[in-house]
Amino acid sequence: MESVETVLTWSEAMVDALRELATSTWGSEIEVLEPSPERFPRGIPGSYIALVGDHFNFEFGVAALWGGCESLAKKLLFMEDDDVLDEPEVADAMNEIANMIGGGVKRRMSEFDAGLKLGLPTFFEGPITPTSEQDSSYAAVVVEGVTAYLVALKHRAHSQS
Repeated sequence: MESVETVLTWSEAMVDALRELATSTWGSEIEVLEPSPERFPRGIPGSYIALVGDHFNFEFGVAALWGGCESLAKKLLFMEDDDVLDEPEVADAMNEIANMIGGGVKRRMSEFDAGLKLGLPTFFEGPITPTSEQDSSYAAVVVEGVTAYLVALKHRAHSQS
């Protein structure tokens, strides 16, 4: 099915963008866990960012258990494991990670939609359930010792300009 292939292609671009972030920022690799989950684990925190263009409308997210979000935030901020971050600082750092991944997806996929624009990231906790108007793809990865979930949601009802 073409829409599933499309969302999978964009999900792969998201994995590649995280791989680039891990390599360039932390000097580490990511491990993609196989098989990819069919459903996203319910109720774990994460940051989500929209990528909207002339032909495509997506949300991308990176989520992990709270301790994983704290660890990734500390890695991004070059902090030690025993340093303390409050919840808003963790959320801000996770939003920046989502922003960096979203920018990497935009750069990789601009050949398919030159009008892509990145939204503002949002951090929240709660179940992520695609609507009947969305296709989804999930990838479970291990980065810096943290199991994280990359989420790609494609809106089918996006009107084209």
